[in-house]
Amino acid sequence: MDDLATPLVGFASLLLLPALAVAALLKQKVTPWLQAAVFLWLLGGVWALSSNWSAGYTPERFLRLWLTGLVLGGGLLLVAHLREKRRTWRWIRLAMALATIAVFVRALQAWLQTYG
Repeated sequence: MDDLATPLVGFASLLLLPALAVAALLKQKVTPWLQAAVFLWLLGGVWALSSNWSAGYTPERFLRLWLTGLVLGGGLLLVAHLREKRRTWRWIRLAMALATIAVFVRALQAWLQTYG
């Protein structure tokens, strides 16, 4: 089970959350899905840490991956929220879109380098 859990944790922390944010840039209604994914990531990490389950990683590496997912997810939720507000300036929305795409590309590279 831990053999499968290791790439799945990496996938969720490095690719799933940025992919949902990129889909939000394409005007898809994925913000609720992104909110649910971040919330489940939070709950799953709390459960894993409290039960000492680390998906085949060292506890320190698991904590780092979990926190990376939380930071990415929280930041991308903020970007999605600001993009939906009409009062946000266009150049800020453009900068946030570019940052979201850059995070996704970097996360994809990291995942491929680790598991590819």
